[in-house]
Amino acid sequence: MFSVRQKFSKTTIILWLAALTALLFSGRVNFPFFHIIAELFSIIVAVGICIISWHSRRLHENGFFIFLGVSALSVAVIDLLHTLTYKGVAVMPQSGSPLATQLWIAGRFLQAISMLLAFYFLHRRLRDTTLVASFFAITTLMITAIFVWKIFPACYIEGIGLTQFKIVGEYLIISLFAAALFLLRQEWKSFDPHVARYLAISLGCFMASELSFTNYVSVFGLANQIGHILKIVGFYCLYRGVVVISLTQPYDLLFRKLKEINRTLEKRVQEEVARNREKDSLLVQKDRQAAMGEMTGNIAHQWRQPLNAVSLIVQDLAMQNNSGTLDKESLRDSFAKIIDLTRHLSQTITDFRDLYQTDKERVAFSLREKIRQSLKLMEGTLREHCISVKVSAGEEILALGFPNQFAQVVLNLLNNSRDALTERKVPNPTIWIEVSHDRMSSLVTIRDNAGGIPNDIIHRVFDPYFTTKEEGTGIGLYMSRNIIEQNMSGRLTVRNDEEGAVFCLELCPVG
Repeated sequence: MFSVRQKFSKTTIILWLAALTALLFSGRVNFPFFHIIAELFSIIVAVGICIISWHSRRLHENGFFIFLGVSALSVAVIDLLHTLTYKGVAVMPQSGSPLATQLWIAGRFLQAISMLLAFYFLHRRLRDTTLVASFFAITTLMITAIFVWKIFPACYIEGIGLTQFKIVGEYLIISLFAAALFLLRQEWKSFDPHVARYLAISLGCFMASELSFTNYVSVFGLANQIGHILKIVGFYCLYRGVVVISLTQPYDLLFRKLKEINRTLEKRVQEEVARNREKDSLLVQKDRQAAMGEMTGNIAHQWRQPLNAVSLIVQDLAMQNNSGTLDKESLRDSFAKIIDLTRHLSQTITDFRDLYQTDKERVAFSLREKIRQSLKLMEGTLREHCISVKVSAGEEILALGFPNQFAQVVLNLLNNSRDALTERKVPNPTIWIEVSHDRMSSLVTIRDNAGGIPNDIIHRVFDPYFTTKEEGTGIGLYMSRNIIEQNMSGRLTVRNDEEGAVFCLELCPVG
C-alpha cells in the first residue's frame, strides 16, 4: 500500500548524535532552554505533519495519514501550552510545573489514543470536516478542563513529585502506544518495510520516553531530559514515516495504482481475448458443422436423381435379361449411361470439396462464375422445392478476395432464402441474384419473395447465436458477415423491400 525508500547516511547519523549530545549537555546548564528547543522541535514536526497530510489527503486512498495529521495539530497546540507554562518560562499568567505536567499528560493521552485509532482508518476513508470538528472539540474540552474548570487531576506536586494519577497515566499511555505497535505489526504488509520500521521506532521511542517520565522528582532532572530526547527521536522517525511519505509517496502510490490498473486491464484484456478466441473457435467449429450438414444435404439432393436413374437403368437391364431381349447394343448403351451418371456423382463430390477448400490468398475472381458454381451445388434442393432462381449478370465483373469463402456466403444466403420460402409456403417461390458494380465496389444483391424479416429483429440477424429456426445454430449470417467484412474488407447488409429480404454484398473491385 505504501512504498518509499529512505536510508540514513553515516554523516546524518553522526550529525544527529552530535546535535542530541549537545542538546543534552545544554540541558545541564540551562534546562528551560533545552526544554523549549525539544518541545519546539516536536511542535514544528507535528504542525508539518498536519499541513502536508492535509494538503495531500486527496492523493491517499485511506484516512490513516490525515487522521494522524489532524491529531498531530491538536497535540501540537497542547504541547505549545505546555511549553509556555513550563517552570522557568513564565510567559502565561497561569504557569508552573503542576499546570505544565497536566498539559503534558493530556497531550500524551491524546497522541497515544490518536495513533492507536489511526489504524482503524488504514483501510477506510473519512470526512475531513467531521475529523477537524471532532479534534477541535476534544482539544477545547481538554484545555478548558485544565485552565477554566480546573477539574483535570493533579499530576505533579511541588516538593513531592509525581502523583499516582500521573504515574498510572504514563503506564496507560505506554500501553496505548504498545497496542498501536501491535496493530502496526498486524498491518505490516500494508506498509513499505522502511516506513513500517520508522513508525515502529517512533512508537518505541514514545513508549521509552513515557517510561522515563514515571521516575523523576524534579522537572529539571536527568530522567526528564532523557524523556525529551527520546520524544525528539520519536517525532523525527514519525516525520520520516509520515511527512516524507506525504511528500513523495502519493505520487509513487498514484503511479503504482496506474500500473496496477494497467496490469489488471492487460490481464483482463488477455482473458477477454482468450475467451473471444475460444468463442470464435467454437463458432468456427459450429459453422463448419453446419456447413457440413448443408453440404451433406445438398449432396443428397444432387445424388438423388442420378441414383434414381442408375436404379432405373439396372431394373431395365434386369427386365430385358429376364425376357430374353437383352442384347449387346442395349447393354453397351446402359453401361455408358451409368458411367456418365457416376462421373456426375464424382464431379459433385469434387465440386463440394473444392468449394470448402481453404483459400490461401486474395485473388481476383469472377462473381458470375462463383454464383454459377454455388447454384449448381444447390440445383437439386432448389428443384425439389420448386424454387426458381433468376440471375442478372450481364457483363463480367471481378472482385478481389477469397472465392471459395464468397461462394460459401452465397450458399448460406441461398439456404436461408430456401428455408424461408418453403417454411412460409410462398406461391411461385423465387430468388433473384443481381451482379453489378459502381465506382467503389463490386455488388451482389440476393433477394427473395418470402415476405422479409420482421422489423423488430432485422437488426439482430447478424448477431452470433441469434436464430428464428427451431433447429438453427444462429451462426450462419454471423460468419457470413465476418467473411465479407473482416476477410474480404467488404460489407454485408440486409433490408426489406416490398416482396422480401434483400441482402447486399459490397466487395472490393479489381483495379
